[in-house]
Amino acid sequence: MAARNLSLAAVVAASLLQFACATPNASPQAIQRLDPAALAEIERARQPAAPLSLDEVVARSRAGQGSEALIDEIRRTATRHPISPSEAVRLKAQGVAPEVLDALNEAHTRWAQDEAAALKRAQADAERYRRSAPYADPFWPYRSYPFGYPYRHPRFAPYGGFGWGIQIRP
Repeated sequence: MAARNLSLAAVVAASLLQFACATPNASPQAIQRLDPAALAEIERARQPAAPLSLDEVVARSRAGQGSEALIDEIRRTATRHPISPSEAVRLKAQGVAPEVLDALNEAHTRWAQDEAAALKRAQADAERYRRSAPYADPFWPYRSYPFGYPYRHPRFAPYGGFGWGIQIRP
């Protein structure tokens, strides 16, 4: 009798477990959809903004946009302009705050440093590749062989050679 009650309890537990796993957690109507305006706002935020021109910076400064907001806009749009001293005086006379001019100059300096670092990395990669192929032929589009050009394996050709016409036979 105890074995029968135990097997009945096992069947009931297994069926309850099966029903619990088979029920969905949420109904399909509970899915939250974005309205098109919110989706357009998200897509617009994901796309990179165009850099500001110096005329736009002057126009926004004259319109009364604060220096902090303008600096944040310059950083967000990755605006960079090389500002000469005479151009800085002209922009300051047109109403651009000195903090904004400093931010523009700093952005251009940071960009120039990043470009120099990228060029240095490319030169280091080229030098590392050049050192990895000591007998590089500049007119051969593939990697060179380390034992001359072309390298012949002794199993397939009983003689070695450098170049096309020189062959050393025993």
